[in-house]
Amino acid sequence: MSLPPPRSVLIALLDAVKDHPDDDTPRLVLADWLDEQDNELDAARAKNIRKDIARERGALPPAANMELRVQATLFQRCLGLLAAFPISGEFARGLPHVTIDGPALLQPAFRPLFASEEFAFVQFVQLNNAGGPRMEAMAALPEFRHVAGLGVYPFNPLGTGSAAKFFGSPNLTGLRQIAFRSVQPGAVGVQALAANPALARLRKLNLAHNKLVDKALAALAAGKHLSALEVLDLSDNNIGDAGAESLAASTAFPHLRELNLRECSRITDRGKQLLRDKFGDRVKLD
Repeated sequence: MSLPPPRSVLIALLDAVKDHPDDDTPRLVLADWLDEQDNELDAARAKNIRKDIARERGALPPAANMELRVQATLFQRCLGLLAAFPISGEFARGLPHVTIDGPALLQPAFRPLFASEEFAFVQFVQLNNAGGPRMEAMAALPEFRHVAGLGVYPFNPLGTGSAAKFFGSPNLTGLRQIAFRSVQPGAVGVQALAANPALARLRKLNLAHNKLVDKALAALAAGKHLSALEVLDLSDNNIGDAGAESLAASTAFPHLRELNLRECSRITDRGKQLLRDKFGDRVKLD
């Protein structure tokens, strides 16, 4: 399959949005540029971005049923050739967040679409049916570098071996967001994540509900490639005071603005105080 190359200016603008997922300014700059392209679909995308941002700010009421139907139609149009695969989803702050089965991403026919302009608009991919071997196979694809955000909530844990192979892949350079729940990567998997220079653009990391223990936190806190991280969710894990102490002593996250350690019942008052002393109101403990 031969596809036209994406517009280079568009890719740069989308990269800025993905690098700053919670910042409205890059999205509005993108919307302005889309409006200048004299293209009906681009104009519809621009209008949708502005409306989504306005709703999030409370400047517009929630979308009525008619507008929701219009949005659903636009969502399908924005997917382009991706719509030939079993993909669902919705817009999140103007850009598509999609849900897809792992086997679909591994089909040979899907591989050229990773580099397509339509996929470049996708900010987050939620995977279903993503067991350990499939995650390893995905991370082994060079095209996987086009994935900007990835979420997995598997029926069964991936296991430490598969998690380590996934998190150690050199093809994760596009990832700005990871949300892996119930993956149970263990200390080995977390160490692979923290040691991987391919994850240097990561802004948000969610490893909630993974039975992580202090050894995993020590590996994460010692990482040298996560300096861009802004949001870290470690809630509902088996972290104790030793893990809290590792985080409090770490210099790995200079730009962290939110640390979630709620439901980590093994952290005592001593550990909580260490965290509050280091992170202040950026840490959520209760």
